[in-house]
Amino acid sequence: MSRSESTKQKLKEEAESHIATMDDVQLAPDETTGTDDFKYEKYPNICGVVVDRSSGSGWVQISGGGKPTTKITIGPGEYGFQFAAIPDGQSCMLYSCPTVWWILPCS
Repeated sequence: MSRSESTKQKLKEEAESHIATMDDVQLAPDETTGTDDFKYEKYPNICGVVVDRSSGSGWVQISGGGKPTTKITIGPGEYGFQFAAIPDGQSCMLYSCPTVWWILPCS
């Protein structure tokens, strides 16, 4: 299902608000949506993610590097946005169809 421009804009604004006080980070050029194809990114390519919890279905998982796993559920009954940092050694994986905005370190 295609996301409306206003829905995309809300996610972008939420992501912008999270990085407003952070140094040396920037937003990815566009949102990313999983399409049952197992998209993922890892540190140091990304350093954070903002998840639209009401997008699609599935979950976002941050794991690896001997650190605790974070799982953010997406879909019916979920709402709002959630920020998660991606620390050194961890990856962020999109299972099923969640939509996220990656936060990138400035090069």
